[in-house]
Amino acid sequence: MGTIWNSTCPIQKNPFLFPSLTKKYANSFCNFTNKSVQISCKLPGSEVEENYTSRSVSSNKMEEYNLAMKRMTRNPYEYHHDLGMNYTLITENLIVGSQPQKAEDIDHLKKEEKVAFILNLQQDKDIEFWGIDLQSIVRRCSELGIHHMRRPARDFDPDSLRGVLPKAVSSLEWAISEGKGRVYVHCTAGLGRAPAVSIAYMFWFCGMDLNTAYDTLTSKRPCGPNKRSIRAATYDLAKNDQWKEPFENLPDYAFADVADWERTLIQDRVRGLRDT
Repeated sequence: MGTIWNSTCPIQKNPFLFPSLTKKYANSFCNFTNKSVQISCKLPGSEVEENYTSRSVSSNKMEEYNLAMKRMTRNPYEYHHDLGMNYTLITENLIVGSQPQKAEDIDHLKKEEKVAFILNLQQDKDIEFWGIDLQSIVRRCSELGIHHMRRPARDFDPDSLRGVLPKAVSSLEWAISEGKGRVYVHCTAGLGRAPAVSIAYMFWFCGMDLNTAYDTLTSKRPCGPNKRSIRAATYDLAKNDQWKEPFENLPDYAFADVADWERTLIQDRVRGLRDT
């Protein structure tokens, strides 16, 4: 993915200009950065803490996970847990990345990236698989004043993602609209569920069609989120009468864009899910 890491967590910056996007999408919460920033961070001392056995277990888990991801999503991307948390700045207030692995990762997000909200899309079993101490992470978030939210979706499951997207985007839209700091959206690898939620937000709330939102994010963070799940969730929000044609019968381009009145309807319905 072209990321770098060392004990000081340097930032790799590449020019990535979107002159038309900045002009077109007037919503102040949808302003895009004029650079692509990707970080992979391994904290000091973590090499010393790991022994041969833990590295072997981690390697086996990564191989198992990446094989499942390639088989289920038919994408070539891989997750490297041993390199630590990695993430990409998508807009001035939105970061998409992999799971924080320890409380120190939260310190980094707060200090270096001014993160005020974290949206976690993992199920409990995802966190347990990697041996992550979620309670220590949530506790550190509370200590630092970071609002930690969860909207679990089943990994590699397009139907689960479809069902979770509206509520997840509702949480994301609320956090961004609060304007208190950046929002860090993550799943396990930051390659499927997290980018899908972020793309859906950009589609529904930033005036973009789906393809533009998809290309904008994946150009900054190479990944393969399920576009069909986003179209299906859009359909669910925009067309909910009992006589509607089943989504499965619609062409592949259906609900890759919406009319202005449909977008307004979607936004109202998504915002209505904030407390659910």
